Amino acid sequence: MDSGMTARGPEDESLPPPQSSEEYRLLAGLVSSIKDFSRMNAQEQNFLICELEAYECYRQADLLLRWRLGRPESTHQQLMQDYLWLMEVQYLGFDSFEAFVEVARLYVRKMQVPFASIRLHVLEQILGPENFKEHALLLQAIAADVYDVAQRVLLLERLALIYEKKLFLENEHEEIYRQILQLDQTNQKALKFFKLSCIHNMEWAKATEYLKVLAQHSQNPQERVRHSHELAQLYLYNLNQPGAALELLKPLAMDYPETRHSLIEAFERLDLHEELLSTLLGFERSSRDVEDISQFKFRRGHVLMKLGRAKEAVSVFKEALKFRPDFLLGHESLISALVEIGSLADLSNELQRLVEVVKLDGSRLTINELIERSRSLSQLPTSLAP
Repeated sequence: MDSGMTARGPEDESLPPPQSSEEYRLLAGLVSSIKDFSRMNAQEQNFLICELEAYECYRQADLLLRWRLGRPESTHQQLMQDYLWLMEVQYLGFDSFEAFVEVARLYVRKMQVPFASIRLHVLEQILGPENFKEHALLLQAIAADVYDVAQRVLLLERLALIYEKKLFLENEHEEIYRQILQLDQTNQKALKFFKLSCIHNMEWAKATEYLKVLAQHSQNPQERVRHSHELAQLYLYNLNQPGAALELLKPLAMDYPETRHSLIEAFERLDLHEELLSTLLGFERSSRDVEDISQFKFRRGHVLMKLGRAKEAVSVFKEALKFRPDFLLGHESLISALVEIGSLADLSNELQRLVEVVKLDGSRLTINELIERSRSLSQLPTSLAP
């Protein structure tokens, strides 16, 4: 048995001095009862220990609990109760945090309780739910006594959270997350911590390594997509690897609209214009949102302009404006395409529509001047038009 938990019989020890004759008689009765402790049933023993606590006879309560913990016939449930009771005596009775921690270590080592039980019965009920400094000290002390790896990880996760969010000890929680990764290389909380740390320090390559593991091992499908998207964005915008980003985003874009902008950017960075046109058309056909449809059409129109296919771009821009007739940049895109193909008559009409969209009087005046000029040019013979 562990030190302090031997199975010797309960002994008489001096009690606190009584304050009155009545208390003297009660204390004398308690002394007599202690001698008979080993012959009592569990209910009677519990009652006696409670009475001793009520009269602040903590030394005697400690003695009886340790004697009972050393008895081989004690049930698992009884042992659990007695360890917790003994911790209360040390912490609340003797006001000894050090003695309390020693009992807690024995409790964890002997009983191998799950962390949820430690948190509820020890941290919250004995230490108190807001006593975070002592929570941290206890968890640090008992971590090595938790043999089950999964339970130790849960304990360390709680410890890291206390250091980071409750005690604001930055240097401490980083080391705890390192310990967690040594136990579980796919731990989500630790990986997210180091990923954010790398991004903060602009260590992009290291951040991608953490994100790869997160994307592969996250249990939630939405989480996997989110991590894959973030990984693709690092490749695209920070590491200048649009090809790597494209490979990640292609399988995701049709089902997860939030990834589409990055995919389009990857296509453009790689000058894959024809494949981008096909992809944008697919997005248009699968989308149910009017604003999204118009946006994909505008993007497709701009790609056509890059390819020198201005006439097709004019048609696509007009389709897009049917969905969003008040979209200023859409009108400007159409005007640029009309200028490109030299369609002055259509340009004049489009400028007229643009006046209705523009809100600033100065801009409207400029557009009206452009309308007059385009109309004048459209009436000139082709050979004289600039």
